[in-house]
Amino acid sequence: MSARNHPAARTLARDPVAWRAVARGAERDAFAALLARHAPRGAVRPAEALAAMAMNRRRRRAMVWDGAFAETPFALETAFAGLPEQPVSARADAAWAAICRRIAARALAGAAPDAASGGWIAVSLGEPAPEHATAFAARVGPFAFWRD
Repeated sequence: MSARNHPAARTLARDPVAWRAVARGAERDAFAALLARHAPRGAVRPAEALAAMAMNRRRRRAMVWDGAFAETPFALETAFAGLPEQPVSARADAAWAAICRRIAARALAGAAPDAASGGWIAVSLGEPAPEHATAFAARVGPFAFWRD
C-alpha cells in the first residue's frame, strides 16, 4: 500500500466527497471479503449471484422503509448469515480476492447483472426453503435464491 491511495486525515476532514470515496472503498473491501469467504472458489457466476442478492436485500430494505433508513449503513453480513463458509488459503485466495473485489465494485455501483433474478434470500441447495419466502427466484451453483 502506498500513501498515494490513502488521502491525509486533514484532506478527509475538509472534503466530504473524499471521505465518502474512502467509505465506499472500505465497504467494497468488506463486501469482497464476504464474497470470497462464502462463494465457491473460482465460481464467478455464484459470486455474482450472491452480490446481486445482497444488493436486492439492500434495495428491498430501502423500499420497505420508503427510503427513511436508506442512508443508514446496511450490514452486509446479515445477507450472508447461514451460508457455509469456504476454507481460506492465502496463496490461492489472492487471485480470487481480486475477482471478488471487481464483482463487489460492480454490484455496489449498480452495474452488475441480477444473477439472483430478484431473489433477496440465499440458501444452500440442501436446505429447505425459508418460511417467509414464497417464490423461487433462481438456482445458481450451490445456492437457491428466494423472494416473497
